[in-house]
Amino acid sequence: MLGNAVVVIGQACAQHAQTSCASLARGAAITEGDTVQTGADGYVYITTVDHGFISVRPDSSFTFERYEYDPADPQKTVIKLSLHKGVVREISGTGAQAARDHYRMNTPVAALGVRGTDFTVFTDANMTRADVRSGGIVMTPLGASCAETGTGPCEGPSAAQLFAGQRNAVLQVYRGSARPVVVDSALPGLMPERTTAALQSEENSARTATTQPPVNPGVAPAELNFPLTAPVAPPPAPAPVPVAPPPAPAPAPVQPPESQQIFWGRFTPLASAQADTTLAALLQQGSDQVGLFAPFAMTRTPQTDMVMPAYGIFTFGLQASSAYVMNATTGAATQAQISNPFLSIDFGAGTFQTKLNLSANGTSYGISAQGRVGPDGTLHSDYGWPATIQGALAGKNATQAGYLFLQALDGKNTAVGATLWSRQ
Repeated sequence: MLGNAVVVIGQACAQHAQTSCASLARGAAITEGDTVQTGADGYVYITTVDHGFISVRPDSSFTFERYEYDPADPQKTVIKLSLHKGVVREISGTGAQAARDHYRMNTPVAALGVRGTDFTVFTDANMTRADVRSGGIVMTPLGASCAETGTGPCEGPSAAQLFAGQRNAVLQVYRGSARPVVVDSALPGLMPERTTAALQSEENSARTATTQPPVNPGVAPAELNFPLTAPVAPPPAPAPVPVAPPPAPAPAPVQPPESQQIFWGRFTPLASAQADTTLAALLQQGSDQVGLFAPFAMTRTPQTDMVMPAYGIFTFGLQASSAYVMNATTGAATQAQISNPFLSIDFGAGTFQTKLNLSANGTSYGISAQGRVGPDGTLHSDYGWPATIQGALAGKNATQAGYLFLQALDGKNTAVGATLWSRQ
């Protein structure tokens, strides 16, 4: 046994090995290998044998892969946890604090280590985000230099740290990113706490659990005086005297959607596609050319009132695209299909990263690049990345993006394409 479920609210169960997920009740033992799962209304508070505290929030799945703790020699502790999805808050126990080099929490995209910590983590299949109340954490993308099967934190150039003294900050990493980044948590929806909030009872429960006197094999449920349900609502107030309702306010005017301000086209015929004369007309009307990779060109209407965000990392969703694989030997052009598109812009750092998959002739290729965002909203890839990018941002608040890409695929084939994106 590594701990106890001291509070269980809503739908929650624990699964061990290949068994079915059995409903959890207060006082249930949690053992190595258990996966705790919560429903849309589920909360589980767990105290561990080394006097740590874990809160598993709604719609979450969390596995205790290893939890080896010797109270006589805490430095030999080995802890490995996995948050598959959802939100978990953890306060490190004496074992995790004494053996930081043998502590690991995996998510689908990252590995986390602790520095004597109270922290909260949110994850889904493609992104992990964490904030810190006390102490610090280290986060590293899973990959060749940080294997999922490892134990302990991953260090090195791809790791990033976050400490409680960094005000209004969360540490965030996307699948495929080279390194986590620190993001301003003042932006809406970035804090893991805002994804699934804590119950009012969580702070008191955590404080009680982590300040208990040493007990072996751990804190027993009977020793903790936690509420078993959500706080009881106060008695209803007296019925108010009916008052005539005020007149309904006039409906707010509906703002029309922002018009498209980035355009691409083919200025020469290609395969079975005719040349596009639209771009020439736009350029004559005063639009700016922001990209040119034959046969594609891209233009942007003048951005006299665009104001880009001063900080924050935003993702963009692909709205339209066209791509070809060009054979330099035969001159043939084969239309390609784009899948798994990704574009992220860090406005504070003035950088972007993008990637997508390209399929043609039964072969799949990876297109990827990172680069700079100019003060005028133009996009240019950095030297050394596989793809060369030319593009721009547009819209009053930089909510539109577009770029052309060019990438050599092998000795005879080259990929060229155009993409349009909108901020999510």
